[in-house]
Amino acid sequence: MKINTQIQVLLTNHQIKCPKSKKKKPRGPTKGIKSMPGVPRIIEWDHLDRPTGKWATDYKNHIGEISRAKVSILIRTWEDVSQGIKDTLWEDVKREFHITDETKKEVVLKSCDKRWREFKSRLTTGWIRGTRKRPKDEKMPYDLYSYITKDIWKEFVKIRTSEEAEEISEKARQSQSFNIYPHHMGQKSYAEMTSEWQRKGYIPSVSSSSEGSSASTISSSLPSRTCLWLLARSVPDEKGNPYLPDQGTQKVKENIDEWKRKQDEGEFVPKSARDDVLSRALGKTKEGRPLTFGGGVGIKAVWGTGERRSFRRYGDAEMEEMEARVTKRVKDETIQEMNSKMDAMVMEKFITFAKELGVQIPSHMRIDANVHSSCRSGGLDPFADITV
Repeated sequence: MKINTQIQVLLTNHQIKCPKSKKKKPRGPTKGIKSMPGVPRIIEWDHLDRPTGKWATDYKNHIGEISRAKVSILIRTWEDVSQGIKDTLWEDVKREFHITDETKKEVVLKSCDKRWREFKSRLTTGWIRGTRKRPKDEKMPYDLYSYITKDIWKEFVKIRTSEEAEEISEKARQSQSFNIYPHHMGQKSYAEMTSEWQRKGYIPSVSSSSEGSSASTISSSLPSRTCLWLLARSVPDEKGNPYLPDQGTQKVKENIDEWKRKQDEGEFVPKSARDDVLSRALGKTKEGRPLTFGGGVGIKAVWGTGERRSFRRYGDAEMEEMEARVTKRVKDETIQEMNSKMDAMVMEKFITFAKELGVQIPSHMRIDANVHSSCRSGGLDPFADITV
């Protein structure tokens, strides 16, 4: 599917004068959705179980509000949250947005988990580490949120400044450092922005893009993910047209153009749905998760069971450590087996010698026939049956 020509030109033009960036207001407490008696909020879902439609933003805000209010920030992980609280969250969302499909419970709770973790992260970066802007009035979280008391906040600070928390934070920072092509969608998801880009005519709608095609896969009915990836990393210029502000992303765009040319001329033939122009331009022929579909959407949901996840590649140090562990395990198991056979042989010799002396052997000391034959199979060599 061809990328919209107008957008292709706009995203290629890097000479556009960058508009002055607006100062972003620090994020404050979400006020929740407004009560609208008599107006049913019915959430819609796309092919990938992502919320879409008129009430998608209200749904996301409501998910965040009830997760913060009902799940304590002192709970370490989502796995530690009681099933009763999870059921309460599900029933709340189901009632508010008229969800009748029980299979959506897992999807809803994943969203609750994500929003709850994001909230704890904002509290940490805004008030503990000071790496994020916070409201100018300098109010503390226990002044902003009714469900956070001074005692709860004191304990939360203690948890988030512990050695364990520092190690987790460092791993997260290292992971984030690999995100060298950040998007500029703000708080909106790919699903929300896709609808917006379709309204603006930047990408074709699902119906127009799949017209005349008999393909039934999800990926064939969605707009080109290459275009989505570029649009997510673009910002509007003074005229409202998208352009790429980051030099790294501009370089990727050049790679995309080159791989697109190769594909058009037959030099590059994708081996699978995942092996497309975008994956080649990024140098990611084996993605850990599908790009441009949003968090929580797995490879199986997008490309089906035929596409397998990439396997982890271990470094030299990790391989040495793994080999050492395997060697130790094999050695321990070998020694254990040797000791078992030696004990059996000693017992067998003892019983034989006792019989020759006419000493009656108690029944609990008699050796099992299977053990006897196993020892005999190796002759006098106790190592004969051992394979390392």
